[in-house]
Amino acid sequence: MRSARTPAELLRRLDAGEIVPLTAARWEAWAEAFDVVLEEPTALAGAILGVRWQRNGAAHWGLVEEPETGRRVVRPLADEAAVRALVAERLAAYERMWDG
Repeated sequence: MRSARTPAELLRRLDAGEIVPLTAARWEAWAEAFDVVLEEPTALAGAILGVRWQRNGAAHWGLVEEPETGRRVVRPLADEAAVRALVAERLAAYERMWDG
C-alpha cells in the first residue's frame, strides 16, 4: 500500500474503499477534514479514532489506527455502527494480549 500524497487523493481512495496508509505528520496536517466521533486509547498502539467526513453531500465513516510509531492507517467503514463494532473488536484483542 502506498501513502496518499494529498488530502484529495486520501478522500478519493477512501471513497473507493481503500485502506490508506499515511505518515503521522500527514494525518496531523489533514485531520481537520475529519470529525473525531470516538477516541479510544489502546495502551499498545496509540489511540484508535473513529472519524466521519462529509463528501459529495454525504457522511462517510472510518477508523484511524497507529500500526507503528510515526504511521497511521485510515480504513473506510460503512457507518457509525461499523466503526463502533471494529473499535470494540480491536479493544478486545488488545485486552487479550494483556492476558498473555
